[in-house]
Amino acid sequence: MIPELDSLREVRILVVGDLMVDEYVYGDIERISPEAPVPVVQGKHHEMRVGGAGSVVTNLAALGIESSVIGLVGDDEGGEFIRQAMDEAGCSVGGVVVSQSRPTSRKTRILAGVQHSGRGQQQVLRLDMEERRPTDGLEQAALIGAIGDALEEAPDAVLISDYEKGLLGEEILKLLIESARSRSIPVLVDPCRSGNWSGYRGATLICPNRYEASSASGIDLATAVERQLEAGKLLLDDLDLDHCILTLDRDGITRVSRGGDNRRHPTVVHGVTDVAGAGDMVLSLLGLALASGWNIDDACQLANLGAGIEVQKVGVQPVERWELEAARKALIGETPDALRSREQMREIAERSRSAAQVVVFTNGCFDLLHAGHLQLLEAARAFGDLLVVGINSDESVQRLKGPERPIMPVEDRARLLGGLACVDHVVMFEEDTPEQLIRELLPDVLVKGSDYQASDVVGREVVEAAGGRIERITLVQGASTTGLIERIRAGTRTCPPTPEG
Repeated sequence: MIPELDSLREVRILVVGDLMVDEYVYGDIERISPEAPVPVVQGKHHEMRVGGAGSVVTNLAALGIESSVIGLVGDDEGGEFIRQAMDEAGCSVGGVVVSQSRPTSRKTRILAGVQHSGRGQQQVLRLDMEERRPTDGLEQAALIGAIGDALEEAPDAVLISDYEKGLLGEEILKLLIESARSRSIPVLVDPCRSGNWSGYRGATLICPNRYEASSASGIDLATAVERQLEAGKLLLDDLDLDHCILTLDRDGITRVSRGGDNRRHPTVVHGVTDVAGAGDMVLSLLGLALASGWNIDDACQLANLGAGIEVQKVGVQPVERWELEAARKALIGETPDALRSREQMREIAERSRSAAQVVVFTNGCFDLLHAGHLQLLEAARAFGDLLVVGINSDESVQRLKGPERPIMPVEDRARLLGGLACVDHVVMFEEDTPEQLIRELLPDVLVKGSDYQASDVVGREVVEAAGGRIERITLVQGASTTGLIERIRAGTRTCPPTPEG
């Protein structure tokens, strides 16, 4: 069983590796180019994120963990963006060396969907702008100095993210690993794709994916997954590691450890949108868990959980603590907390749209849940892939229904709604109407009861202007919270008595 996330301590982690800019251009494929048999992507928007070792930093920052980073950037716009973004994330960037002789690595991904196809956006092209060569004398001297300074700060773990851009040569790796281990600091490595891993010798663990492990071990794990223990043992012995953590996508994670105590952890993925960033997430969570004193299997399970969430997102995005906690509770059979903040709900709605999922929204007070509510919610869920329920705050209910309401506080109302199989998320709003919340979420389908005329539905114009639609559900006759409360107070039966005999 994965421990509660509160047991993750406020540790400090040193991240060392290749830094790069991840640029995403989003658009629609509307036609084929008249110039060549290639699709024309009509660009809609673009964004920049910190990639490579920088994504490990942002993963940790999203979980409230401080870090410092050692890496190399160019004296250019991309390098300035990386340093500023990581500084704003609370990461110490004093170890970032600015090179005068090479540009900052940049990966530009074009993601597009075919108009009216109902499919999510897919990556159609990646453009890499970089210079892959070993560090020169000046760069290496600066990096060696940064490593010495960083280890003097006694971090709780060192995470190495090797994208094979030239930063992590054997001399740098040897110095880093030996210096850290001599201070009893664990060193975790997400290795490069090539099979030349001699520089990782003596690390605490490496966490290669299926194809990296196949290349390094000579055992094809794509077709012979049953040989995973053999491959892990070979790497373990060859590199003098404590653990080899094989990340095998659909086959989960396999831990191979010194002494023969090995274990397989099944995958917990519920759907794959984009595999980018999964390796960074595994490294981040393994490092955080081990630095917090978790045992290796609990750390592997947490990493497995985080990677399963990561691959459901478009592009490389951090996983929030609440997402991990919800997944952890679901894994151990507990009811996850369904109540989301508005910020969390905006992120979920945006992610769902990127994956071409239909987001359905309905709202109400839901004070004393009854059969009419259930019918509305089940019918609403059938209109799409994700049902979001907006729920009035206690103060909002009181303004609308009077000083004696609500009967149940918002936490209880949200928990009951979240326990229904048809409800995916619950979000509270303080206003008297959900109009502003609807503007923020922009659902594809807005659902209300048939007692509302379509023209009177709050948020209708917003949803329809964004290309969505309104659906009205026939309600259970006579089912209302107000009527239920009145019958309870009057001592009136709410159903016919059971016949005697």
